[in-house]
Amino acid sequence: MQTAQYFPPDYSSARQSFLAAAHACGAEIESFIAPALSTKGEELFTDVAALGQTDAVNAFVIISGTHGVEGFTGSGIQTGLLCEGVFRHLCPAVKVIIIHALNPYGFAEKRRFNEDNVDLNRNFIDHTSSGPINYDYDQLATAIAPRSISRVTELSAQLKILWYRLCHGRSRLQHAVTHGQYSHPQGLFYGGRFEVWSNQLLRSLTEKHLTNCSRVTVVDLHTGLGSYGKGEVVVDAAEDDPVFGRSVSIWGFERVKSTIAGASVSSRLVGTINQAFVDMLPTSEVTAVGLEFGTLPTMAVFNALRAENWLHHHGDLGSRHAKEIKEALLRAFYPDDDAWKEHVMEQGRDVVERALRAWAE
Repeated sequence: MQTAQYFPPDYSSARQSFLAAAHACGAEIESFIAPALSTKGEELFTDVAALGQTDAVNAFVIISGTHGVEGFTGSGIQTGLLCEGVFRHLCPAVKVIIIHALNPYGFAEKRRFNEDNVDLNRNFIDHTSSGPINYDYDQLATAIAPRSISRVTELSAQLKILWYRLCHGRSRLQHAVTHGQYSHPQGLFYGGRFEVWSNQLLRSLTEKHLTNCSRVTVVDLHTGLGSYGKGEVVVDAAEDDPVFGRSVSIWGFERVKSTIAGASVSSRLVGTINQAFVDMLPTSEVTAVGLEFGTLPTMAVFNALRAENWLHHHGDLGSRHAKEIKEALLRAFYPDDDAWKEHVMEQGRDVVERALRAWAE
Protein backbone atom coordinates (compact mmCIF):
# COMPACT_ATOMS: atom_id res chain seq x y z
CA MET A 1 0.00 0.00 0.00
CA GLN A 2 1.29 3.47 -0.90
CA THR A 3 1.74 5.80 2.07
CA ALA A 4 -0.92 8.23 0.82
CA GLN A 5 -3.49 5.41 0.89
CA TYR A 6 -3.27 5.29 4.68
CA PHE A 7 -4.68 8.81 4.79
CA PRO A 8 -8.47 8.97 4.48
CA PRO A 9 -10.82 11.23 2.49
CA ASP A 10 -13.48 11.22 5.23
CA TYR A 11 -14.27 9.95 8.73
CA SER A 12 -16.13 6.80 7.60
CA SER A 13 -13.25 5.69 5.37
CA ALA A 14 -10.78 6.43 8.14
CA ARG A 15 -12.71 4.26 10.57
CA GLN A 16 -13.07 1.37 8.14
CA SER A 17 -9.36 1.39 7.26
CA PHE A 18 -8.30 1.61 10.90
CA LEU A 19 -10.57 -1.23 12.01
CA ALA A 20 -9.44 -3.45 9.13
CA ALA A 21 -5.78 -2.83 9.96
CA ALA A 22 -6.37 -3.44 13.67
CA HIS A 23 -8.23 -6.70 12.98
CA ALA A 24 -5.42 -7.87 10.70
CA CYS A 25 -2.95 -7.33 13.54
CA GLY A 26 -5.05 -9.36 15.96
CA ALA A 27 -5.83 -6.38 18.17
CA GLU A 28 -8.54 -6.47 20.79
CA ILE A 29 -11.00 -3.82 19.63
CA GLU A 30 -13.60 -1.85 21.56
CA SER A 31 -15.96 0.64 19.92
CA PHE A 32 -17.71 3.41 21.81
CA ILE A 33 -20.69 5.17 20.27
CA ALA A 34 -20.66 8.94 20.66
CA PRO A 35 -23.73 10.77 21.99
CA ALA A 36 -23.95 13.05 18.95
CA LEU A 37 -24.85 12.04 15.41
CA SER A 38 -23.25 13.63 12.38
CA THR A 39 -25.26 16.27 10.52
CA LYS A 40 -26.12 13.46 8.06
CA GLY A 41 -27.59 11.40 10.89
CA GLU A 42 -24.71 8.90 11.02
CA GLU A 43 -23.60 7.23 14.24
CA LEU A 44 -20.07 8.15 15.27
CA PHE A 45 -17.54 6.12 17.22
CA THR A 46 -14.28 6.24 19.08
CA ASP A 47 -12.49 2.95 18.48
CA VAL A 48 -9.76 1.52 20.70
CA ALA A 49 -7.31 -1.19 19.63
CA ALA A 50 -5.20 -2.95 22.29
CA LEU A 51 -2.11 -5.00 21.48
CA GLY A 52 0.18 -6.97 23.78
CA GLN A 53 -0.37 -8.56 27.14
CA THR A 54 -3.19 -6.99 29.13
CA ASP A 55 -1.14 -7.25 32.35
CA ALA A 56 1.99 -5.60 30.89
CA VAL A 57 3.52 -3.12 33.31
CA ASN A 58 4.45 -0.61 30.60
CA ALA A 59 2.05 1.01 28.14
CA PHE A 60 2.36 3.05 24.98
CA VAL A 61 -0.73 5.09 24.04
CA ILE A 62 -1.24 6.88 20.73
CA ILE A 63 -4.28 9.12 20.17
CA SER A 64 -5.84 10.60 17.03
CA GLY A 65 -8.64 13.06 16.55
CA THR A 66 -8.43 14.96 19.84
CA HIS A 67 -9.02 18.00 17.68
CA GLY A 68 -11.50 16.49 15.26
CA VAL A 69 -10.33 17.55 11.82
CA GLU A 70 -6.72 16.85 12.83
CA GLY A 71 -7.81 13.21 13.00
CA PHE A 72 -7.34 12.79 9.25
CA THR A 73 -3.59 12.89 9.74
CA GLY A 74 -3.61 11.05 13.07
CA SER A 75 -5.78 8.26 11.66
CA GLY A 76 -3.49 7.91 8.66
CA ILE A 77 -0.47 7.52 10.91
CA GLN A 78 -2.21 5.00 13.18
CA THR A 79 -3.43 2.93 10.22
CA GLY A 80 0.00 3.08 8.61
CA LEU A 81 1.71 1.89 11.79
CA LEU A 82 -0.64 -1.10 11.96
CA CYS A 83 -0.33 -1.94 8.26
CA GLU A 84 3.46 -1.73 8.36
CA GLY A 85 3.73 -4.04 11.36
CA VAL A 86 5.35 -1.56 13.73
CA PHE A 87 3.63 -3.23 16.70
CA ARG A 88 4.22 -6.80 15.50
CA HIS A 89 7.08 -7.69 17.86
CA LEU A 90 6.32 -5.98 21.14
CA CYS A 91 8.47 -6.43 24.21
CA PRO A 92 6.49 -8.76 26.56
CA ALA A 93 6.40 -6.05 29.24
CA VAL A 94 4.76 -3.53 26.90
CA LYS A 95 1.19 -3.11 25.68
CA VAL A 96 -0.07 -0.64 23.09
CA ILE A 97 -3.37 1.23 23.28
CA ILE A 98 -4.43 2.98 20.07
CA ILE A 99 -7.30 5.46 20.49
CA HIS A 100 -8.83 6.35 17.14
CA ALA A 101 -11.01 9.46 16.71
CA LEU A 102 -11.26 10.60 20.33
CA ASN A 103 -13.46 13.46 19.09
CA PRO A 104 -15.43 11.70 16.34
CA TYR A 105 -17.93 14.51 15.86
CA GLY A 106 -15.22 17.04 15.02
CA PHE A 107 -13.55 14.48 12.76
CA ALA A 108 -16.75 13.69 10.84
CA GLU A 109 -17.87 17.32 10.60
CA LYS A 110 -14.43 18.75 9.77
CA ARG A 111 -14.41 20.80 12.96
CA ARG A 112 -11.57 21.21 15.41
CA PHE A 113 -14.04 21.29 18.29
CA ASN A 114 -16.62 18.79 19.51
CA GLU A 115 -20.42 18.69 19.48
CA ASP A 116 -20.48 21.17 22.39
CA ASN A 117 -18.04 23.54 20.65
CA VAL A 118 -15.51 22.44 23.27
CA ASP A 119 -11.79 22.18 22.61
CA LEU A 120 -11.12 18.77 24.14
CA ASN A 121 -7.50 19.68 24.86
CA ARG A 122 -8.68 22.49 27.15
CA ASN A 123 -11.44 20.47 28.87
CA PHE A 124 -9.38 18.68 31.52
CA ILE A 125 -9.78 21.16 34.36
CA ASP A 126 -11.59 21.05 37.70
CA HIS A 127 -15.16 21.82 36.66
CA THR A 128 -16.41 22.19 40.22
CA SER A 129 -15.24 25.81 40.06
CA SER A 130 -15.28 28.41 37.31
CA GLY A 131 -12.56 27.96 34.74
CA PRO A 132 -9.41 30.08 34.49
CA ILE A 133 -9.98 33.62 33.22
CA ASN A 134 -8.25 34.56 29.99
CA TYR A 135 -8.32 38.37 30.08
CA ASP A 136 -6.40 38.70 26.83
CA TYR A 137 -8.94 36.58 24.97
CA ASP A 138 -11.74 38.68 26.48
CA GLN A 139 -10.23 41.79 24.88
CA LEU A 140 -10.24 40.14 21.45
CA ALA A 141 -13.35 37.95 21.72
CA THR A 142 -15.49 39.80 19.18
CA ALA A 143 -12.63 39.88 16.67
CA ILE A 144 -11.70 36.23 17.16
CA ALA A 145 -15.27 34.96 16.81
CA PRO A 146 -17.35 37.60 15.01
CA ARG A 147 -21.08 37.22 14.43
CA SER A 148 -20.67 38.54 10.90
CA ILE A 149 -17.93 38.22 8.29
CA SER A 150 -19.03 41.11 6.09
CA ARG A 151 -16.22 43.16 4.60
CA VAL A 152 -16.69 45.94 7.16
CA THR A 153 -16.81 43.71 10.24
CA GLU A 154 -13.95 41.54 8.99
CA LEU A 155 -11.76 44.58 8.31
CA SER A 156 -12.51 45.88 11.80
CA ALA A 157 -11.70 42.49 13.34
CA GLN A 158 -8.44 42.09 11.44
CA LEU A 159 -7.32 45.60 12.40
CA LYS A 160 -8.06 44.87 16.07
CA ILE A 161 -6.05 41.65 15.91
CA LEU A 162 -3.20 43.37 14.04
CA TRP A 163 -3.10 46.20 16.58
CA TYR A 164 -2.92 43.73 19.44
CA ARG A 165 -0.06 41.91 17.70
CA LEU A 166 1.84 45.16 17.08
CA CYS A 167 1.40 46.20 20.71
CA HIS A 168 2.13 42.86 22.38
CA GLY A 169 3.92 40.66 19.84
CA ARG A 170 3.08 37.47 17.96
CA SER A 171 3.71 35.12 20.91
CA ARG A 172 1.37 37.02 23.22
CA LEU A 173 -1.33 37.03 20.52
CA GLN A 174 -0.97 33.26 20.04
CA HIS A 175 -1.16 32.74 23.79
CA ALA A 176 -4.23 34.98 24.11
CA VAL A 177 -6.07 33.07 21.40
CA THR A 178 -5.00 29.47 22.04
CA HIS A 179 -4.28 29.23 25.78
CA GLY A 180 -7.89 28.26 26.50
CA GLN A 181 -10.92 30.27 27.56
CA TYR A 182 -14.04 29.41 29.56
CA SER A 183 -16.23 32.50 29.15
CA HIS A 184 -17.28 32.47 25.49
CA PRO A 185 -19.16 29.25 24.57
CA GLN A 186 -19.32 30.17 20.88
CA GLY A 187 -15.71 31.26 20.73
CA LEU A 188 -12.53 29.49 19.72
CA PHE A 189 -10.54 27.25 22.10
CA TYR A 190 -13.45 27.09 24.55
CA GLY A 191 -12.71 24.67 27.39
CA GLY A 192 -16.31 24.00 28.42
CA ARG A 193 -18.14 24.00 31.74
CA PHE A 194 -18.35 20.23 32.29
CA GLU A 195 -16.47 17.06 31.42
CA VAL A 196 -17.54 16.27 27.87
CA TRP A 197 -18.14 12.73 26.60
CA SER A 198 -14.64 12.28 25.15
CA ASN A 199 -13.11 13.44 28.43
CA GLN A 200 -15.19 10.90 30.37
CA LEU A 201 -14.29 8.16 27.89
CA LEU A 202 -10.57 8.85 28.15
CA ARG A 203 -10.78 8.68 31.94
CA SER A 204 -12.60 5.35 31.71
CA LEU A 205 -10.03 3.94 29.27
CA THR A 206 -7.20 5.10 31.50
CA GLU A 207 -8.71 3.35 34.49
CA LYS A 208 -9.23 0.14 32.53
CA HIS A 209 -5.93 -0.10 30.67
CA LEU A 210 -3.34 1.98 32.52
CA THR A 211 -4.01 2.14 36.26
CA ASN A 212 -1.71 -0.79 37.07
CA CYS A 213 1.11 0.29 34.76
CA SER A 214 4.44 1.44 36.18
CA ARG A 215 5.36 3.51 33.13
CA VAL A 216 3.14 5.08 30.51
CA THR A 217 4.15 6.95 27.36
CA VAL A 218 1.46 8.90 25.50
CA VAL A 219 1.68 10.48 22.04
CA ASP A 220 -1.27 12.68 21.07
CA LEU A 221 -1.23 13.44 17.32
CA HIS A 222 -1.90 17.00 16.13
CA THR A 223 -1.52 19.27 13.10
CA GLY A 224 -1.68 22.99 12.38
CA LEU A 225 1.39 24.51 14.05
CA GLY A 226 4.96 24.81 12.83
CA SER A 227 6.84 24.60 9.56
CA TYR A 228 5.19 22.73 6.70
CA GLY A 229 5.52 18.98 7.28
CA LYS A 230 7.86 19.26 10.24
CA GLY A 231 7.04 17.24 13.35
CA GLU A 232 7.73 18.55 16.85
CA VAL A 233 7.38 16.66 20.12
CA VAL A 234 5.58 19.16 22.36
CA VAL A 235 6.15 18.81 26.12
CA ASP A 236 4.09 20.71 28.71
CA ALA A 237 6.96 20.75 31.19
CA ALA A 238 9.97 22.90 32.02
CA GLU A 239 13.34 21.86 30.66
CA ASP A 240 14.51 20.82 34.15
CA ASP A 241 11.44 18.62 34.66
CA PRO A 242 11.94 14.81 34.54
CA VAL A 243 9.22 14.56 31.87
CA PHE A 244 11.26 16.77 29.56
CA GLY A 245 14.41 14.80 30.33
CA ARG A 246 12.74 11.49 29.55
CA SER A 247 11.31 12.91 26.32
CA VAL A 248 14.73 14.10 25.20
CA SER A 249 16.26 10.70 26.01
CA ILE A 250 13.66 9.06 23.74
CA TRP A 251 13.34 11.53 20.86
CA GLY A 252 16.34 13.87 21.07
CA PHE A 253 16.75 17.52 21.99
CA GLU A 254 16.31 18.77 18.42
CA ARG A 255 12.80 17.34 18.17
CA VAL A 256 11.56 17.91 21.75
CA LYS A 257 10.42 21.42 22.72
CA SER A 258 8.98 22.82 25.94
CA THR A 259 5.92 25.06 26.01
CA ILE A 260 6.97 26.28 29.47
CA ALA A 261 10.33 27.44 28.16
CA GLY A 262 8.67 29.17 25.20
CA ALA A 263 10.64 27.03 22.76
CA SER A 264 7.70 25.20 21.22
CA VAL A 265 5.47 26.03 18.27
CA SER A 266 2.63 25.65 20.80
CA SER A 267 1.81 28.12 23.52
CA ARG A 268 1.48 27.04 27.13
CA LEU A 269 -2.04 25.64 27.48
CA VAL A 270 -4.50 24.85 30.24
CA GLY A 271 -6.72 21.79 30.70
CA THR A 272 -4.66 19.51 28.45
CA ILE A 273 -4.78 15.76 27.92
CA ASN A 274 -1.07 15.50 28.67
CA GLN A 275 -1.52 16.94 32.14
CA ALA A 276 -4.66 14.85 32.63
CA PHE A 277 -2.67 11.64 32.21
CA VAL A 278 -0.22 12.80 34.87
CA ASP A 279 -3.11 13.61 37.22
CA MET A 280 -4.97 10.36 36.50
CA LEU A 281 -1.92 8.17 37.05
CA PRO A 282 -0.22 9.60 40.17
CA THR A 283 1.74 6.42 40.94
CA SER A 284 2.99 5.86 37.37
CA GLU A 285 5.92 7.40 35.53
CA VAL A 286 4.03 9.26 32.81
CA THR A 287 5.64 10.76 29.72
CA ALA A 288 2.78 12.40 27.81
CA VAL A 289 3.54 14.53 24.76
CA GLY A 290 1.94 15.99 21.69
CA LEU A 291 3.31 15.31 18.22
CA GLU A 292 2.55 18.41 16.18
CA PHE A 293 2.94 18.62 12.39
CA GLY A 294 3.12 21.94 10.58
CA THR A 295 0.74 22.85 7.78
CA LEU A 296 0.02 26.45 6.72
CA PRO A 297 1.28 29.71 8.24
CA THR A 298 -0.22 30.41 11.67
CA MET A 299 -2.48 33.29 10.61
CA ALA A 300 -3.86 31.29 7.69
CA VAL A 301 -4.81 28.48 10.08
CA PHE A 302 -6.26 30.99 12.54
CA ASN A 303 -8.41 32.67 9.91
CA ALA A 304 -9.66 29.31 8.62
CA LEU A 305 -10.75 28.52 12.18
CA ARG A 306 -12.47 31.90 12.53
CA ALA A 307 -14.42 31.44 9.29
CA GLU A 308 -15.51 27.90 10.14
CA ASN A 309 -16.55 28.94 13.63
CA TRP A 310 -18.71 31.72 12.16
CA LEU A 311 -20.24 29.21 9.74
CA HIS A 312 -21.03 26.73 12.50
CA HIS A 313 -22.79 29.24 14.73
CA HIS A 314 -24.20 31.84 12.34
CA GLY A 315 -23.94 30.65 8.73
CA ASP A 316 -25.80 28.38 6.33
CA LEU A 317 -24.18 24.92 6.28
CA GLY A 318 -25.94 24.11 3.01
CA SER A 319 -24.54 27.03 1.02
CA ARG A 320 -21.79 26.97 -1.60
CA HIS A 321 -19.80 29.32 0.60
CA ALA A 322 -20.04 26.76 3.42
CA LYS A 323 -18.33 24.12 1.29
CA GLU A 324 -15.49 26.55 0.55
CA ILE A 325 -15.07 27.36 4.25
CA LYS A 326 -15.06 23.68 5.23
CA GLU A 327 -12.54 22.83 2.54
CA ALA A 328 -10.29 25.68 3.66
CA LEU A 329 -10.39 24.44 7.25
CA LEU A 330 -9.67 20.87 6.17
CA ARG A 331 -6.62 21.95 4.17
CA ALA A 332 -5.39 24.15 7.02
CA PHE A 333 -4.97 20.98 9.08
CA TYR A 334 -4.67 18.29 6.40
CA PRO A 335 -2.85 19.35 3.22
CA ASP A 336 -3.85 17.65 -0.02
CA ASP A 337 -0.23 16.76 -0.70
CA ASP A 338 1.09 13.19 -0.95
CA ALA A 339 4.64 14.32 -0.22
CA TRP A 340 3.46 15.97 3.02
CA LYS A 341 1.62 12.79 4.02
CA GLU A 342 4.67 10.65 3.31
CA HIS A 343 6.87 12.97 5.34
CA VAL A 344 4.59 13.02 8.38
CA MET A 345 4.14 9.23 8.18
CA GLU A 346 7.90 8.80 8.19
CA GLN A 347 8.28 11.05 11.23
CA GLY A 348 5.32 9.50 13.03
CA ARG A 349 6.78 6.04 12.51
CA ASP A 350 10.16 7.17 13.83
CA VAL A 351 8.62 8.73 16.95
CA VAL A 352 6.69 5.55 17.75
CA GLU A 353 9.61 3.21 17.03
CA ARG A 354 11.88 5.26 19.28
CA ALA A 355 9.33 5.06 22.10
CA LEU A 356 9.02 1.29 21.71
CA ARG A 357 12.81 0.85 21.60
CA ALA A 358 13.09 2.79 24.85
CA TRP A 359 10.99 0.10 26.55
CA ALA A 360 13.27 -2.64 25.25
CA GLU A 361 16.48 -1.00 26.46
